Amino acid sequence: MGPSWLGQVIAFLFGISAGSFLNVCIHRLPRDMSIIRPPSRCPYCLRRIRWYDNIPLLSYLILRAQCRNCKARISPRYFLIELAIGVVFVLFYRHYILSWPRPDLAQGIIYLVLTCSLIVASLIDIEHHIAPDEITLRGMILAPLVSLLYPRLHAPLVATGFVRLDSLIASGVGMGVGAGVFYALGLFGKMVFRRQAMGFGDVKLMGFLGGFLGWKVVLLVFFLGAFFGVIWGVATRSRVIPYVPSLSLALAMVMLWDRPLGLLNGFIDDLRTLIDLWRH
Repeated sequence: MGPSWLGQVIAFLFGISAGSFLNVCIHRLPRDMSIIRPPSRCPYCLRRIRWYDNIPLLSYLILRAQCRNCKARISPRYFLIELAIGVVFVLFYRHYILSWPRPDLAQGIIYLVLTCSLIVASLIDIEHHIAPDEITLRGMILAPLVSLLYPRLHAPLVATGFVRLDSLIASGVGMGVGAGVFYALGLFGKMVFRRQAMGFGDVKLMGFLGGFLGWKVVLLVFFLGAFFGVIWGVATRSRVIPYVPSLSLALAMVMLWDRPLGLLNGFIDDLRTLIDLWRH
């Protein structure tokens, strides 16, 4: 195994650990519970989960998807989210660290945090039909600060010598465009359909994304998200379409835009190589 494989293994381990924490956020945020205290516990018997029963992926398999104390069934969602976040960490590591002539760790971390935040918001939106303020409002506060500290986040929009100031302005414009376009669409939908067409949580979410991505990218995410939302509505035949998952998929495509299929194919080829080495 070369250094690149070691890095991917480490990224995967960090990812499944982050997935375990995101599971806590998905369960607690819509219930207005602290994500820090109390420690992890079974939602049925309320017994505290010991550390050896809280190891990402392994504990689920060892316990056979059951609580050790009350034998209540553990949802497969916990295992799948941990696994998915582990894969996401590996893909971002490959894309932002291995695949670039000049690795950009800072941008990779920022986009990775955005992706994890949207995964949490997406699953909460699917189950509760809300976009949590803990993600949207705090994201809108953090976006200008991050843009000020890391101007390369808005590099295509920064044109003058006042780099940090331009980045801050680009963040503010992106926030205004993202939230404004979605708010205007909601007003239009309300006039046409005579009922609330868009939730205000989605407006705040678009403002949050615009602050990090800039107005051009957030518009691309908006239109791609609308396209995926239509597909979701047709496939599920639902009158209530959670928009956050569609935005999340659109954002993932934009962040890995230059060669998403090549990235995935390379990941699969390396996985096959690892399996062949293991067999021999």
